[in-house]
Amino acid sequence: MVIGARTIKTGLAVATALFICRAFNIEPASFAAISAVVNMQPSFSKSLNNAWEQISIHLLAVVFSLVMGLLLGTNPIIIGSTVIFLILVCNRLGWSGGMVMGIVSIIFILDSPRETFLTHALYRSLSIFVGLGVALFINRILAPPRYKSKLMNDLNTLVHVTSRYFLESLYAFIHAGDLTYYQKPDPAEQKNLLDEVTSLYEHAREEITPEEHPHFIERLLEICRGFIERGESINQMTDQRVARRRETYTPAELHEITLEFQEILGVLSMGYEKLDELIISLTLGIRGKKSTGTYVEDIAYWELFDQAIDNWNRKVNGVFYLRALMEVSVVATELRWANRRTIYLLNTINKQSQKNQ
Repeated sequence: MVIGARTIKTGLAVATALFICRAFNIEPASFAAISAVVNMQPSFSKSLNNAWEQISIHLLAVVFSLVMGLLLGTNPIIIGSTVIFLILVCNRLGWSGGMVMGIVSIIFILDSPRETFLTHALYRSLSIFVGLGVALFINRILAPPRYKSKLMNDLNTLVHVTSRYFLESLYAFIHAGDLTYYQKPDPAEQKNLLDEVTSLYEHAREEITPEEHPHFIERLLEICRGFIERGESINQMTDQRVARRRETYTPAELHEITLEFQEILGVLSMGYEKLDELIISLTLGIRGKKSTGTYVEDIAYWELFDQAIDNWNRKVNGVFYLRALMEVSVVATELRWANRRTIYLLNTINKQSQKNQ
């Protein structure tokens, strides 16, 4: 079992908050420990934002409790009414992260005798401030996470490995006529990396500014997921195609492919090369954050593909033809999807570069 940095930091924050409270006779020390736990966030920026919200809610809770307790006394109805009022105000202000601690403050203060209201309010305020300060200090000093820089590095790697997986699946399908057996590659590595980068992005959200285009990062994650899923689909068809040909044809017939189908495979091979060039440009654009120009879909290429399909249709028929037509159509659809998504991302980089000039 691996103990993560956040687990260690949380335990250290609790111990530190308790030691400080006991050293300065601040009670209840448990309130400081709870505050430290609540504000120990995955990133420093998130911890800071939650801490200021927590302070504001706690101050509101103290003020509401003092006013209600001094004017109306203390009883369950007063406590419940004060809690409702705090929730309404916090919702109105858009504060939700520290509402529970504010409610606890109200209960702690209004549950005390009237003559000790000010004393209890002061000590509970000190307790929560100790917890907040400890959480911020430890989260900042003890191995503060830098999710954004790691995200960008891992994102480049993710684009590379997932696009290679997709391109290799295309290549395998195009050259399946030369294969007697086919072992589908396992995309476990790509899937694990995608999960890791997606998790990094969730942690790095608050570190990413609008100028760094979080929408673009989301689109990159989307295309990487598509590369994996669609590559798996193509590999599955390649496996079925190789097995079907092996079971149907003799070894001498396996390499006999009609000229018309060879033409289709040749057009797909051209599409493979075009996509490879686009992905290389995308990788360079992501790393350098520079435009590589404006791109448009190559309509002439797809007209060439349609013509090759028509030529094939005139010469063949039967069950095997229908299976092959279905497979080729699916591969062409996936290839076109990859082209369009890659072109979209390239043009997005171009627009961002023009705005930054």
